[in-house]
Amino acid sequence: MIVPALRRAALSPRVAIAALAVALLFGIIGICEVDGRSVAATRPILRAALPVLVLWVVAALAWRIGRRHVRLWRIATRGGHLIVAGDAGLAVQVAAAELARGGRVLLYDGDPRARWMLPLVDGGATSTGAPDRLALGKARAVLLLGTDDAANAALARALVDAAQGTREVGDPLDVIVRVDDLDRRRVLERQFDGDRGDARVRFACLPDLAARELFVEAPLDRFHRDGQAARVVFLLGVTPAIERYVRRLLAGGHFRDGVRPRLVAVARDPAAAAAGFAARNPGADLPNPITWETGTIDPPSAVPALVADLAARHGAPVAIVIDGDDDERTVAAGSAIADDLAARDEVAPPIHLRLSGGHHAPADPGLRAFGTAKRFADPEQLLQEDHDALARSIHDFYLEGRFDDGEALGGRASLNEWEDLPESFRDDNRLVADCYALKLRDIGARVVTGTGVPMRIDADELEELSRAEHDRWMGSKLADGWTHGATRDDAARRHPDIVPYDALSERIKDLDREQVRAITRLLSHAGRRALRTLIVGVAAGVEARDADPLIAALAAHYPDRVPLFAGDPAGGAAGLLESAQRAGAPVLLTLAGNAARLGADASLAALLRDADTIVATADPAGWIARHAALTVGGDIRLDARGGIVAAPWR
Repeated sequence: MIVPALRRAALSPRVAIAALAVALLFGIIGICEVDGRSVAATRPILRAALPVLVLWVVAALAWRIGRRHVRLWRIATRGGHLIVAGDAGLAVQVAAAELARGGRVLLYDGDPRARWMLPLVDGGATSTGAPDRLALGKARAVLLLGTDDAANAALARALVDAAQGTREVGDPLDVIVRVDDLDRRRVLERQFDGDRGDARVRFACLPDLAARELFVEAPLDRFHRDGQAARVVFLLGVTPAIERYVRRLLAGGHFRDGVRPRLVAVARDPAAAAAGFAARNPGADLPNPITWETGTIDPPSAVPALVADLAARHGAPVAIVIDGDDDERTVAAGSAIADDLAARDEVAPPIHLRLSGGHHAPADPGLRAFGTAKRFADPEQLLQEDHDALARSIHDFYLEGRFDDGEALGGRASLNEWEDLPESFRDDNRLVADCYALKLRDIGARVVTGTGVPMRIDADELEELSRAEHDRWMGSKLADGWTHGATRDDAARRHPDIVPYDALSERIKDLDREQVRAITRLLSHAGRRALRTLIVGVAAGVEARDADPLIAALAAHYPDRVPLFAGDPAGGAAGLLESAQRAGAPVLLTLAGNAARLGADASLAALLRDADTIVATADPAGWIARHAALTVGGDIRLDARGGIVAAPWR
């Protein structure tokens, strides 16, 4: 760390100028006279120091002039680099994250006349001028992350043209273009649709990525109140991110019990917000109408009263989502709600905050940030290569079925291979993939990493999940403006299967059933598998122990199950629950009051923040007794070191 810092300091232009000033000062001293005599004592020092100082100045200035060209040459020669462009902000954060991972980055201005330059990142390089200087033939990908959608699209066109003839056959350059306006994205998809060859353009919509993150990582059944069937969601603020989240809930938020989420959206002008949503998402809320209410989160201090009024009229929420289009105001509103619930000792539902800027995630474990700049600073979140593994398998399965029916590759837009598939159709497959986890949660299962014997879905579950799959498919079609028609007409967006599940022919029902049957097989293609949960209750007062031996024993005797540790952290079970969570096991918490009374311990905060499920119940011990298959402290007893001394399998 010290040597590179000294090297940077030695080659700094400021240091070079200071060295030049010192050299001039020595020279002046050398020719000065004191009482008519020259200062002869300085001459040996000058003879030794001046060449060093001059060499230092020349080297620093030469590096200042040529370092960009040297770094460009090194990056172009080695290849495998990311090219990142944008008006600072996210572009710089992505570049820094990639460099921290040991990758290589080239920051590209894109306009040689620009007066500003992205800051030089250590280990990367900056470039202006023609795109052909970017070593496009060896680049890993290009990320265009400016806030101006039109400028990003124009730069994408220049890079696509420049990439022609530079790539190896079968290895096109991925150009990821940030376009947050979905209407513009659809237009651009058509404009770039003919580009195949040496570059292919894909689009990243940050509000959509934020919505997907919230939908996947915070399913609505993650929190529920004992005895309450309704799933009420409060949406404070109608922004693009929340709108995309609502669209996902409407198109994919299904439940085995058939209870759809009740969405309550709060806007300053609810009539205008409702009209705008309907214009952009025609038919999306036909199966599940949204309730629009008047209100704002300004001032934040008034938000608890707003939430209390909504709860009195619509029911207690299972989730609250806030996006005030301003991070400070959003955090203040979420904190005000959390403080109010803590003061009344009520179990708090998850409060999700969209923090799109650089604001740090709130310390309160009940407040969960999503769509943060830190999240998008990971290039993999924008490239989506890892996240798309399951979606790709689902699309390949769809193609196999269509080809078996006699359709040809490229016969419709959806009948292209994944690499040539328009982004809107990729989104459809991503929603299907995201809903796999929801379907499995419906039947008490979880998705885990690894391979093994897949879980069997019984006949009753197959029919219920097939019905849910049809509801998901129909909701997705309605959200895209499709309606029922006697015959399929893609141009007019009409489809004969947009009817209730019971009205479908057995042949069409079988298509939904086959989609459900394929879940376990397609998960295995993506390196995952589904396992049913085994609820392991942690009795009140069980002392904290290392959970690893217990988890290993459960895995040995129940290899086809995922142990879901359930307990009341306020009743003395927190220690073992924390150990199980650290070991990677999912945890279910039963709470009778607000979690704030548990204290501010970091381990407790992690337990609450990362819990698989939270159940609000007046009788935590009774809930455990009714639902747990095994109980630590009852059916399973541990010794002082955490070893098992009694268990059902003994």
